Amino acid sequence: MANTTPVPRPLTPSDSLCPRDGQWRGCHLEDRINKAGMGIKVLDTITVPYFPQPGTRYKIGKTAKLVAFFFADSLAGAKATESLGKLRLTPPGDTIGKWPTAPYEAIRSANMIAVLFEVNATQAERVRLALTAGAPQPYRGQVQTLPPARVQ
Repeated sequence: MANTTPVPRPLTPSDSLCPRDGQWRGCHLEDRINKAGMGIKVLDTITVPYFPQPGTRYKIGKTAKLVAFFFADSLAGAKATESLGKLRLTPPGDTIGKWPTAPYEAIRSANMIAVLFEVNATQAERVRLALTAGAPQPYRGQVQTLPPARVQ
């Protein structure tokens, strides 16, 4: 069974310790889910034997749960999951593994692996779309605006 411990709330995306450098962090994940219109709250951390570091467990909305694991880069995440089933991140032939309940779906995006639990299909789609849009990228200069339209 999974081992859980409390975890402090991650930084916000406006904090200088949460840089936009193409890597996922907890502050980016929370911001993305909130901007997708779903409330997210840190519950605790969870350890499973598949990953070397603990993951952060979140509650999304009223019932959904998400566990996010952040790796140094996408290659480290791929290596950690190479022997696991791609849909639920469990050993071949096992549907629950060492997770607290049966995983609904696993989502990989850059250096993050997120596993959804107790979620309905609509919530899963919204979370998937928010996370597969990619990790927050660096700001590149000023936003360019279009010239004013000409009236003819």
